[in-house]
Amino acid sequence: MSTIILRFLTLLAPYLAAAAVLLAGFLYVEHLRADLAAANAANAAMTQTNQANAAAIASYQAQVQKWNAARDTLDAQSLATSTATGQILGNIAAQPASADAPVAPVLAGALADIARLQGQTK
Repeated sequence: MSTIILRFLTLLAPYLAAAAVLLAGFLYVEHLRADLAAANAANAAMTQTNQANAAAIASYQAQVQKWNAARDTLDAQSLATSTATGQILGNIAAQPASADAPVAPVLAGALADIARLQGQTK
């Protein structure tokens, strides 16, 4: 009887080995499919994050352009104000001493306040 069992097992051994290899291959493929599904889910989440980040960057770039335009406008206004102030001061300095006369204290105070507002200290 043991000879029959031994012969039977000898005949079945290649089939059992093939079945074991097929089962291992099937389990490995299932493992790879699960990993692929997890990677696809992570990729989808990262794609959404990337789109949100791209939208935020576009918004920040638009805001930077607005700030730069405002800064350029302010720079131009400051230059114009400085130029006009320089011309006024130049005109005053160019006047002869005979054109100098007393100034009302209220006007002198107002002119001093304006000079302080413009960053001049006199």
